[in-house]
Amino acid sequence: MNRIKYFVAFFLAFFLVFGFQQVMGADDLDLLKDMDKEISPAKESSGDDLDLLKELGETPAEKKDDQFKYLTKIGKNLEGSLQLRGHVFFREPEDREGLDKKNPVGEALLRFKTWTGNDKLRLDFSGWLEAGTQEDTYDGIFRWPQDKDRQRHYLELNELYLTVSQSDYDITIGKKIFKNGISTLYSPADRYRPTDSNDPLDPKDFGVWQTKMDYYINKFTITAAIFPIFNTGKQPSEHSRWSGSSGDFDIYEEDTDTSNNEVEEDFPNVSINNIGYFARAKTTFRGWDLVTSAYHGLNPYYVLREETRGVKTVTIKENVKVGNYAAGFSTAYKKWEFHGEGLFSFSYDGKDDNYINYVGGFTYTVDELAKKMFLEKIDVTIEYAGEAVTKKQYADEYTRSSQKSRLGQNNIFTRINFKYDEDLSFQYISDFEFDPTGRYNRIQSKYKIRPELELIIAAGFFNGKSDSYYGRWERNDRLITSLKYSF
Repeated sequence: MNRIKYFVAFFLAFFLVFGFQQVMGADDLDLLKDMDKEISPAKESSGDDLDLLKELGETPAEKKDDQFKYLTKIGKNLEGSLQLRGHVFFREPEDREGLDKKNPVGEALLRFKTWTGNDKLRLDFSGWLEAGTQEDTYDGIFRWPQDKDRQRHYLELNELYLTVSQSDYDITIGKKIFKNGISTLYSPADRYRPTDSNDPLDPKDFGVWQTKMDYYINKFTITAAIFPIFNTGKQPSEHSRWSGSSGDFDIYEEDTDTSNNEVEEDFPNVSINNIGYFARAKTTFRGWDLVTSAYHGLNPYYVLREETRGVKTVTIKENVKVGNYAAGFSTAYKKWEFHGEGLFSFSYDGKDDNYINYVGGFTYTVDELAKKMFLEKIDVTIEYAGEAVTKKQYADEYTRSSQKSRLGQNNIFTRINFKYDEDLSFQYISDFEFDPTGRYNRIQSKYKIRPELELIIAAGFFNGKSDSYYGRWERNDRLITSLKYSF
């Protein structure tokens, strides 16, 4: 029955895309061209050629077009993609009860986005349909306003927001992906958008409910935002091989014994006490892009708290309130681009660590040497990220800080792009963590079969100590193939 469900979901997504293309193609409708076309004015009729009956017959049609023009824009501005993705693991996972041993694994993802409105008032929405062969991974449809489900949804309406635009400010209200930071590969400040990590190395960003204002003054952009609803990301099922040998995706210290404790999650409710507040200023000064931001609200990284209930000890996962203060820069010099970013996280009442997370790096473009290698160009990006704890967690009953879940504490991130031409490119990605030692390597190629059809073949490798971020996945080396059709 499950297999039939997956096939039905896949073919439904497939025919939705190609059926839509056939219908639109029957009328020779080119969506991208129609977005740029303007309606040409009708020719004026001379007094001698006036046909009253014809005029009467055309008037209702014109009114109909005006009445439904904003609905028509939803179809004209529709774009998206259908991606079929499969991955084969080279090794069997460490056996445990209830483990999902499916190999290979297949997935189908149909993305869509569109908008309607005008230059002053615009409504955007986007989302996706998806299904796959993994166990305990897909269930139901989107949950609003707060999504407490761990599973992926077959239908996810991810963004729905209204934008009011004026000459010197924009106001955004609704659910939208929220990005922060300026660094290229790893950004300490970019931590306010939850992700779907059912596949930790192929995350999808979720929208955040927000009311945001961007005010433009000279070369400055001042942003103020309120996040009324807190949402965390999604983690793999306890049956997934991504949850490691313990069946838990989270990493605990070796001396943390939660095996005999009951573990609960204290999920933040929708409350005025759980509202997040954000402010940011961006500018460009003499070739330098500068940004600074501040945030007060719930920490996306949870901590552990213990309670004694009778003879039983309960371990509770809790998102505590913090203040985050960040700044970053980016500048270019000839073939070099340099960037850096830092964030200070302050935990109120000592419920988490106080720490500074920072990153610095560069991108260098190789063109002359690349041409001797029959390549168009090579872009090399290298970053180092580190963390300094200024004060450890000290609050009573709080036993573990968020340290084990924080990435970028002592890492070197690398990305090298090899561009052969507009249709063919190769990429190497690496993340090396020093203590405890762990490493992730990815090699991939992208080939455009047609402008709208792209083939991706990649291989990912994990190694390191068992308590490192990547070492726990040492048996998850895999080969990935993906075919993506964009419309």
